[in-house]
Amino acid sequence: MSYSVYLSAEYYLEQAIEKFLRLYVKFLPAPGFEKERIKKILICAYHGLGNFILYAPAIKAIRDHFPDAEIHLQVGNNTACEEVLEKSGIFQKIIDVGSNAGWRAWLSRIRDVRREKYDLIINEFHSNSYFLAMMVAFSRAPYRLGHVESPGWPARYSFLYNLPVKMKENQHEVDRYFELARTIGVPQHLYTRKLFIHLTDSDYSFAEEFLNQHGVEAADTLIGVQVGTSESMRWKQWPPERFTQLCQRIQADFPAVKLILLGSPGEAQMVRSIAGQLNPRPIIAAGETTVRQAAALIERCSLLVCNDSGLMHMAVAVGTPVLAIYGPTDFHRTAPLGSIHTIIRKDLPCSPCFKLDGMHRVNSCDHKQCLNTMQVDEVFQALKLKIKVTAHGEQ
Repeated sequence: MSYSVYLSAEYYLEQAIEKFLRLYVKFLPAPGFEKERIKKILICAYHGLGNFILYAPAIKAIRDHFPDAEIHLQVGNNTACEEVLEKSGIFQKIIDVGSNAGWRAWLSRIRDVRREKYDLIINEFHSNSYFLAMMVAFSRAPYRLGHVESPGWPARYSFLYNLPVKMKENQHEVDRYFELARTIGVPQHLYTRKLFIHLTDSDYSFAEEFLNQHGVEAADTLIGVQVGTSESMRWKQWPPERFTQLCQRIQADFPAVKLILLGSPGEAQMVRSIAGQLNPRPIIAAGETTVRQAAALIERCSLLVCNDSGLMHMAVAVGTPVLAIYGPTDFHRTAPLGSIHTIIRKDLPCSPCFKLDGMHRVNSCDHKQCLNTMQVDEVFQALKLKIKVTAHGEQ
């Protein structure tokens, strides 16, 4: 079977499943929400690392509002987002089922979900596959909470939810998630925009030992740099050669500063290539850490320079100032929260072009001016200001 024929068959199958589910859910009960009925909750999180960090405050608020409930987390996008709150005590179980795991895996998961007898399933706007839609529909959960069609987001499976939540245009993602919590009665006093990641003593021990091995002392100024992004989102990455030039400027103007290059295993080769052009050679942490270990290293940094990425939100979560370079992504929705953080972007008529309704504008762009016109000196001047502010304790 050719790939085009496979895609066509997949499309028609998805259409048929959607039509069936639309009919099926019409016959499901829609009871009024009662907090006392909530004994077991399933939270689905099929999104990136940064998105999950933005979700964490709402998840913590849900846990605090339902202190006696058993809460399970279901993931499956291979982004290691589950590490953000792993061992935090929020979840009793974490289940990994890949979005593309196939029919056998998903049918097995649907059977497991029915046996679990969840009282509440929570699905946010990134979790949008037909397998997941089937699981929610056939779950037997009396309450199905999820984001539905909203300005800028043409949701396909809005009909699944008897606790529907609309999002506002240009609403920050942290607030979008808290709207879910608010719908099930989570009070305002539990709402916070402060991001967090659960780090353990072993994470801090790793960071201390790693830095000691690379000659970093307690008094040293350490600047973190993430050159890349996730492999599927390299379209929002400032050109690596400009990151190289930026690092060279930092080394020339701030010789006492030590650079640490961070990132995932998928970024390691690119990072090593850049490191080979720098003198002195920076510390390479890309591909050498877990998510939480990377967070512990970032917490030790005076500043993180990066693209819009998961590590950017990780820096916010551990209180490290950020200088983030934004291109196509929607800064209204994902900008780092807090006055100590800075984004640098080009205010072009076409920017931001990456919105929740899809990739079509990004894919059709043949110039990427939002990133390609961002000069090294612009970023370096912003960085110099950040270093000055940090050095004077004006955070």
